[in-house]
Amino acid sequence: MSSNVKSLASQTIVYGASTMVGRLLNWLLMPFYIRTLTTLEYGAIVNIYGVISLLQVIFTYGLETGYFRFYRPSNASSVFKTTTTMLFFTSLLLIVITTFFSNSISLYFYDGSFQEAVVLIKTIVGFDAFLSIPFANLRLQNRAIRFGVIKLISIFLNIFFNLFFLLFFPWAIKIGWINSYFTQLYLLGNGVFYVLFSNLISSAAILFFFIDDFKVKGSFDFSLCKKLLVYSWPVLLVGITGMITQNSDKILMPKLIKNNGLEALAIYGANFKIGVLMSLFTQSFRFAFEPFFFNNQGKGVLSYAKVMDYFVFFGLFIFLGVTLFMDVINILLTPEYLKGNVIIPTVLLGQLFYGIYFNLSLWYKLTDKTIYGAFFGILGTVITLGLNFILIPTIGILGGSLAMMFGYLVMMITSYLMGRKFYFVPYPLLRISIYVLIAIAIYFIDHALSFDSLFFAYTFKTLIFVVFSFSFLFVQRRFSFK
Repeated sequence: MSSNVKSLASQTIVYGASTMVGRLLNWLLMPFYIRTLTTLEYGAIVNIYGVISLLQVIFTYGLETGYFRFYRPSNASSVFKTTTTMLFFTSLLLIVITTFFSNSISLYFYDGSFQEAVVLIKTIVGFDAFLSIPFANLRLQNRAIRFGVIKLISIFLNIFFNLFFLLFFPWAIKIGWINSYFTQLYLLGNGVFYVLFSNLISSAAILFFFIDDFKVKGSFDFSLCKKLLVYSWPVLLVGITGMITQNSDKILMPKLIKNNGLEALAIYGANFKIGVLMSLFTQSFRFAFEPFFFNNQGKGVLSYAKVMDYFVFFGLFIFLGVTLFMDVINILLTPEYLKGNVIIPTVLLGQLFYGIYFNLSLWYKLTDKTIYGAFFGILGTVITLGLNFILIPTIGILGGSLAMMFGYLVMMITSYLMGRKFYFVPYPLLRISIYVLIAIAIYFIDHALSFDSLFFAYTFKTLIFVVFSFSFLFVQRRFSFK
């Protein structure tokens, strides 16, 4: 393994450790929510966070990637000042404008319910968008530990206030610790409001960690602003289409499933969370990989090919780990949510395809052909949206996960084929194909066999899982890197 790849691996481990802990802690909120909130409220939470994810991309408008592209030690303060100023004013604009439409949003999406919670959405998005550049700066400076610590503090605060508002406060009211005034005030809210209010507190609190960063001397550069917008708008379009591909199911499902749409979305959302193991792997990889390929451009493409080789194997490793031991993971769910297990394999594959697509995207970013990323994003979005409208009304929640998976699959294949023309990377297709075939064989063998004894069942599952693990060493030795 080359030194560059080792550096990427170490950064991925650091980002991955903090991301994994954080995402797993947030993941544990899911079993807490489904035991604390009604299915209607949890369905609304899933829907709202789908909307928040889309708005965060829109109001960050690709400036993270633009910051990486135009940052130089000689103009560091100017780039930081320009990007943060742009985000401050657009975030403020979001907060002001959406205040006037909160009632209409509540009426359209939730039949007038959760209006108070809708008001909080814009402020959460505003804080997160504004802070994206300080976090990007930490990544560029390879300050992964500080990045992870701040993220974890925010997550711990979010969890603390969730427990405080949804568990402690109702218990304190029940035993008479809270006087009637605060009891009546608390009862004005609902579960959805307190989940979002907890998020808002945690997002606002981490602003204090970056106070010194905002004191940096520098001026707003209008020329740089124009360059950033020209470079980043295709990245924005990529981000928007990516979020639509990933979240359109959660946004549209309550409308596409006519009866009890929010309740169906709650089941979908809880099982979608199981796919967090794949998404946290791809996200931690993304945090490390983007600065890596900008900092190492021009030093050869073999390291990019090796990264893909390792990435696909470990992605398949996670896929098998989740699907083989699903019964263990299901302990987190309640009985009414188990029927949603059907979506988990397609969710995992969809997230893996997206991770591969992101790995492939280096060619249009390094050649400044980001317009192609916009094309791929639009293509994936059209496919995903079309399949959502076709499949969800027909086969329910499975249709949402299938639509997402096929959207990412088409983006992945198209990006690979076009990338061969503009920035050829000798990806080891033979080795990758062997990993995929072994994983497919193990998956179907496990589902084809049944055992009366749990001991024998899990002994067999563990054995074939170990076999796949060692297949990596076999392929590495047996097949040359071509």
